[in-house]
Amino acid sequence: MRAGVLSDSKIIKLLNAHYISVFLRPRDLRELQKETKDELVSKFANTVSTTFEAAVAQGVDGSVNSFVLSPQLELIDHLPYQDLMQNESVNTAYLTFLKDSLTKNK
Repeated sequence: MRAGVLSDSKIIKLLNAHYISVFLRPRDLRELQKETKDELVSKFANTVSTTFEAAVAQGVDGSVNSFVLSPQLELIDHLPYQDLMQNESVNTAYLTFLKDSLTKNK
């Protein structure tokens, strides 16, 4: 992802304008769930973890996933990497995912 869609200047501009982008490994997520005393961090970790586990249970490859959460840490949208890679134009598909997520949060 970082060498592909996240190296596209249009995508980076949209991310920087409307999102807080976070890269998180599953083992870091487990640590956040167990060790944080901050309620918002815990809610964030639990939301991502629950969505991630549900996706993996449905057969989604667990290697790379994109999640869009609201400021209230509610899941707005989720895009597994394998779904993204099925598109002819990966960068356009990712940009559409981000833009669609913005409209879902209104």
